[in-house]
Amino acid sequence: MHRLNPYTLNIDKAFHEDELLKGVYLVVLHASRIPPHIGLIAGKKYHSLTIKGQETDHSIEALLKNIRMRKIPSLFIKIKAHPVFSNDFLKEHFIQDVQQFPKVSVGGATCLSPVKLFFEKAYEVPLSNVNYLFELLPELEQNKLVEQVSALNSGESTFQLPVYDLQQIHSEIRLAEQEAKQIKQSSLKQQA
Repeated sequence: MHRLNPYTLNIDKAFHEDELLKGVYLVVLHASRIPPHIGLIAGKKYHSLTIKGQETDHSIEALLKNIRMRKIPSLFIKIKAHPVFSNDFLKEHFIQDVQQFPKVSVGGATCLSPVKLFFEKAYEVPLSNVNYLFELLPELEQNKLVEQVSALNSGESTFQLPVYDLQQIHSEIRLAEQEAKQIKQSSLKQQA
C-alpha cells in the first residue's frame, strides 16, 4: 500500500469566534484523530454529513460549545471569498451537496464527499484524485483558496494532519455506528 506523507498546516491566525460569522470555513473536528471529521461553515451556520445523516444549519454557538466542553482539537480553515457567489449562495449550494448523500456509511459516502463536491462545483477545483483530507488541503492551497488557519484546543503553531487509508475510515465508521446503536438501545430501555 502506498503511504502519503503527512500534511502540515501553519496555524497563522489566533482564533476569534466572531470571525466565523463572516465567510466560508472548512472545519476539521477531532483534527488529530484518524480520520478527522470535516464540515463547512457557510452562511453563519455549520453543515456536515455524519453517520447519523445530513446535518445542516447548525448554530456556530452550539458547535463551539461542544468543541470547548469536550476539548476537541479543531481547525478552522478560512476559504478565500468567492469572486462571484455570496456566502448565502454558497451555504445553499453546500446544503444541496450534503443532500446528495443520505449519510456516512461503509462503501458509501464519507464526510469528505459533500465537501469535495462543493469545491468541484462552486470553485471549479478538480478533485477526482482526492480521497482524504490530507489530499484535499494541498489542492485548496495550490488553488490559492486557503486564506488563513486558526485552531481551538491546539497550542501549536503548526498542525500535522494524520495520514490514513480507506480501511481505517471504514473501521471508524463501523465503530461509530455500533456506538450509536448502543446509545439508541440504551435510550429505548430507559424509556420502557
